[in-house]
Amino acid sequence: MFPREIMKKVLLCCQIGVMLLSGAFWGCSDRKAPGPEKGAIKQITEETAKEAAHQIRTPIDKARSVVKQQEEKNKEVDDAVKRQ
Repeated sequence: MFPREIMKKVLLCCQIGVMLLSGAFWGCSDRKAPGPEKGAIKQITEETAKEAAHQIRTPIDKARSVVKQQEEKNKEVDDAVKRQ
């Protein structure tokens, strides 16, 4: 064989080897890396939303409780007035 033919075969083998190695590296790479960042952002957003909802609901629930107690007292007073 001539040196040119040997050189072509060596270059072809090197190209095939590079293609196989790059394919193996790409195939084994973890494509889910950006996912946890989005998940973490979503988790923080949900926690913040729950906290905000809790802070809004707490005073409303307390106000409803006070209204309920007042209605019960009014009913007791009305019942007492009717008895007399």
